[in-house]
Amino acid sequence: MSFQEILDNLIERVPESIAATFNDKDGDPICARTIEVPNDALQLLGAYRNVVKRHLQQAVEEFDRGEVEQVAFSTAQHWILMMGGDEHCSLVLVMRREGFLGRARFQMQNALTLLNAEL
Repeated sequence: MSFQEILDNLIERVPESIAATFNDKDGDPICARTIEVPNDALQLLGAYRNVVKRHLQQAVEEFDRGEVEQVAFSTAQHWILMMGGDEHCSLVLVMRREGFLGRARFQMQNALTLLNAEL
């Protein structure tokens, strides 16, 4: 299965999702799909995932030596979820606020397993 097919399946399995991107370690998109989010904004989210992770890791290292695996934050209208993959790649999903985070996280983890296998 191609990277794009995996991302398209993720969008289908999370009905409230409106965009997803899978980026390499430099923040460049390997594949992306957007329904409502401008391409430039989606690319920035993917590119900044590693920066966000690094800063969060520094913030929690005094009380938790574990790796930051996932990041989720919200705006008034959307959830943005970020997960790290193999070779420092990142998966970012944008969904409407009424979406179910548990379902999105589960489907993202499944997609990430498939994406990592394709690397």
